Amino acid sequence: MIVSDNVPASRMMWLLAGFIVWSVAFVALYSVLSIGCAFGWDDMALAGALSVQRTVLVGLLLVSLAAGWWVVRVAAKRRRAAGGTGLHLRPFMETAAWMAAWAALGSTLFSLGPVLFLTACN
Repeated sequence: MIVSDNVPASRMMWLLAGFIVWSVAFVALYSVLSIGCAFGWDDMALAGALSVQRTVLVGLLLVSLAAGWWVVRVAAKRRRAAGGTGLHLRPFMETAAWMAAWAALGSTLFSLGPVLFLTACN
C-alpha cells in the first residue's frame, strides 16, 4: 500500500536550514574580508600580532559555528520528537534534516576555518 501525505513546508525547510546558515555566514565572512582589506583593518593591531581584521573574521567564524550547532541541536530534537533514533531512516524527513545540518556544520568549518591561519589581504 502506498500512502501519499503532503509534507508541510515547515518540515521541509529544516532540510535547508543548516545550509542557509552556512551560505549567510559565507557571504558575511567574505564580505567583511573584502571590506576589512579595503579599509586596512589587517594593518590595525589589536593585541600584539592580532589585527582587527583577524579578530572580526574569527568572531564571525565562531558565530556561524554556534548558529550551525544550534541548527544541529534543533534538528536532533525534532528527530527525537518524531520517533527517530540512531541512524534509522524513520522518520525520513527529520533524519535527512539532521544529517544535512551536520553536513552544513562540517562545510562551515571546512570553508570558513582557514580564516584562522591564512593571510587576509595579500
